[in-house]
Amino acid sequence: MIWLAVDGLKRGWANVFHREEKSLAAKRRQQAAPKGEYAKLLSAAKHGNVDAQLRLAANYAEGVGVVQDYAEAAHWYSEAAKQGNPDAQYSLGICYANGQGAAQDYEEAVNWFRFAAEQGHIGAQVSLAICLQKALGAFASPVEAAKWFKVAGEAGDPAGEMGYAACLLHGNGVKQNETEAVAWFKKAADQGLGEAEFNLGKCYQDGVGVAPDAVEAFRRFRAAAGQGLPQAEYELALCYAHGRGTTADMVSAFQWITLAARRAIPNAEAMKEEWRRQMKFEEVAEAESRLEKMGGAAKISAPVEIEGDEVILQAPQEADV
Repeated sequence: MIWLAVDGLKRGWANVFHREEKSLAAKRRQQAAPKGEYAKLLSAAKHGNVDAQLRLAANYAEGVGVVQDYAEAAHWYSEAAKQGNPDAQYSLGICYANGQGAAQDYEEAVNWFRFAAEQGHIGAQVSLAICLQKALGAFASPVEAAKWFKVAGEAGDPAGEMGYAACLLHGNGVKQNETEAVAWFKKAADQGLGEAEFNLGKCYQDGVGVAPDAVEAFRRFRAAAGQGLPQAEYELALCYAHGRGTTADMVSAFQWITLAARRAIPNAEAMKEEWRRQMKFEEVAEAESRLEKMGGAAKISAPVEIEGDEVILQAPQEADV
């Protein structure tokens, strides 16, 4: 059985900066002769104004009004974090976790996530839970991971809701309760989290925590596939091919299995070619025409990471860092 899991840390930066670049950034801070609004912002930041430090960090991270410089961004997040600002602490944790603007250090990331989490920062609570669950920068602690997922989930965060649902489903850090897991998956799905929609589809398909319901499983898979989840595209194709919860439709089945194959879902390519041999030329042409009309939605997505029988996807990003 394949389940989608909340995993991965928020990744807003593409480049990795090393110690040498941090040193160069420090020199630039000393040598720069800023003018206008930037000069005022920099002066306020140097005098300890947290809002200015955060704004400066964000400007450097995004290249707004300045040359993009992740090491500078990390520096100003650090200055604000030391003053206890939870947004800065969370962002600094991301810097350390991803090794961007600072040397990668999961232990340091966990420290900053914890500072922010204890102040109620939801993104930090989810990230801390992930680290504790995966033993990143800390000893694995399923019980504490479940606690932080639940705290974030009770605050209405869909990633927290789904994370806690997964804990309940597998009995990780809490007593296993499949019925409760379904309830938490529904909370996340109601907020539009595609991974939660997919997991609900699996629950209804396999009768986990609920009575089997092929129609509801199809509905959930369709909703998740509409968000571009490769595993949902695969399951939706099977629903159409075998008439599970819907009328059998090989044209639609071929359309969705082709998408799943493009996104490297195991067995999808072989199944697509098998179905191609069984279908009429006109049916395949119609499916391919539909794919063409989908435009960007039909293009190849990010690689899928698989760990054992569990498909791992990143938690949804709440904000660019």
